[in-house]
Amino acid sequence: MRDTHYATELAHADIGGSRIERLHVKHQGQDEIRFSWWKDGRMMMRPLDLPENELLPLFQAAIRNGVFSEDFLRDLHAALYDARGVTVGRAR
Repeated sequence: MRDTHYATELAHADIGGSRIERLHVKHQGQDEIRFSWWKDGRMMMRPLDLPENELLPLFQAAIRNGVFSEDFLRDLHAALYDARGVTVGRAR
């Protein structure tokens, strides 16, 4: 895990240079999530742009690797379902 003057990396998921990281940002004193794009071991100064079919596997890897907190995952789960238990997304 990387440690710089800016932040300490706590967890990450990387697929082909597309990365989601959990960082402890030292100056802010808080954990933050960063979506980034890496090439040749260096972070690119452009945002991460991905089609949904590539974002989902990266997001799944981030969940498996502990990038997101349990509180966030619980809130995300709640956001995917409304009060009546109807799934948001594709119809079955």
